[in-house]
Amino acid sequence: MTKTSLALVVALGTLAAVVSPAQAAEPYSESPSQSHAVRSGDGYNVTVGGVRRTTVNVSDPAYTVRSVSSADGSLAAVISDFNGTHGTSLQTFDRYGKSRFKTRGAITSAVFHGSTLAYADGENVVVDGVQVGRLKGRAPELLGFTSDGTGLLAVQHPDAADESTYVGSLVRFDLKSGAAKPLLTSDSTALYRDFKLVDVKGERHVSFIKHNEIYRCGGAEPQHLGLATEDGEVRSLIGETKHHYRSAVWSTDGAHVAYEVMGCVSDKKLGPNQFDALNGVYVQDLASKKASRVVEGLSFNYALTGVSGADAVIGSPQKGYRKASGLSAATLDGEVTTMGRLNRAEYIHQLWDTRNEFNGNSSCGPTSAVIDLVTYQLPNEFGVQVSQPSSHWSKWGRYITDEFTNRGTTFNRTMNDWSRTGSWKGAHGWITGYYCGGNPARPCASWDSERDFLARNGAAVQQGNFTPAQVRAFIDQGKFVIMSGTWGSTSGHLSVVIGYHDNGSFYVHDTYGAGTDGSYDGANQLYTWNYIAPVQMWAA
Repeated sequence: MTKTSLALVVALGTLAAVVSPAQAAEPYSESPSQSHAVRSGDGYNVTVGGVRRTTVNVSDPAYTVRSVSSADGSLAAVISDFNGTHGTSLQTFDRYGKSRFKTRGAITSAVFHGSTLAYADGENVVVDGVQVGRLKGRAPELLGFTSDGTGLLAVQHPDAADESTYVGSLVRFDLKSGAAKPLLTSDSTALYRDFKLVDVKGERHVSFIKHNEIYRCGGAEPQHLGLATEDGEVRSLIGETKHHYRSAVWSTDGAHVAYEVMGCVSDKKLGPNQFDALNGVYVQDLASKKASRVVEGLSFNYALTGVSGADAVIGSPQKGYRKASGLSAATLDGEVTTMGRLNRAEYIHQLWDTRNEFNGNSSCGPTSAVIDLVTYQLPNEFGVQVSQPSSHWSKWGRYITDEFTNRGTTFNRTMNDWSRTGSWKGAHGWITGYYCGGNPARPCASWDSERDFLARNGAAVQQGNFTPAQVRAFIDQGKFVIMSGTWGSTSGHLSVVIGYHDNGSFYVHDTYGAGTDGSYDGANQLYTWNYIAPVQMWAA
């Protein structure tokens, strides 16, 4: 049985709020070497220092363009058809818009040192057209050259068969020997993410976020914002919090750090609105340690991209870039929809539609699987009374936590929840308990357990790394697509794509709320492919 559509093609209503004068874009001056790509029609305008250099088309409306420029702004390197992880080709443009084709391949990143161009094509590291070595793992990312030009600072990930691909390790790649020297390594005691290259007071540094669990709200240890030298020496480790940092950017004068923070639910009795006064984008003065919230809430259209003076800069290739001051994520994410397809799906929240005593922070995969199956392969309600955000009957909540039998399988494996309490069965126990070695908050290969659960419940499952066009085709067939990805710089998350929009975005039942922020409004969210940045997918 497949999912049914609201209509073969539905006209979707207007969702946007009117932007008030206080919410209007505040311009900022880009440096002469700063490069952006902003959507224009069927392509993207590539700008350097705020001046359009060229327009690059994309082959699918879900793809974007990634650009970087040389320090003097004379050259821009452009990766086309970027899918959140890699693009398909690389070319350069000079000051006059004249292009030079470089290569085709799985181009993850490109960086300049003077006029010298280095890029990663899959695992291959290429400098000025010559392969100089390899960085093994899924989608290695070049951050930039070392200050002396003899090496590259890069991020390595495990290969795609390992769920810990969401986190990476910082290495120094030597251009002469091709050896990769570990600098900051993610392991069983510490996980590093959100690496960015920044020159602070003229000295090369790499910023990062340090955590000890793959789930955004997992682990007993706090998260920190860090700054290390290009040799891996940690110079600053600040901002200790039990909540979740989505991303951070340090200013080049060393005076400010901007960051996005999301509250982590440990007490469900306080409800989903307990972090309304916390979630958002902040700028902290490092001297006084005073922080100001410049965006209320967490946007999934506007990511934190930089610091301009004492101001945070937010933006995206689809929406453009602006200073962040007195903004609201709810207004920023307003979207006027036109045409698209939306398959009918029941929404379940992993925290707020499950048992009161169950903490589902680490149960996005099981919840996504149940969303995919209920009313179809799981036609009968299996509900529970839930207290938050208000007293309500969750029609499907017990499928996530309680033992049940369907199509010859009794789903009775057990696993504790994020808070390490209880012995939960159902989808949570079956999916997270099979491969995680008894700890649901450590990286584990749950790819096969997700597929196994879906298949044992009667779904015809296709698993792989699909293109946006393939995802739209599955939606047209009446199916849903569960996606595992980074979802706006989380450490790893799964949710269910239930439809698509003509502008290239996708409708999602986000199991952790709008923008994966813990709120209760996660149904029918409109996300870009780059925001999801999928690693693995299941169509069923």
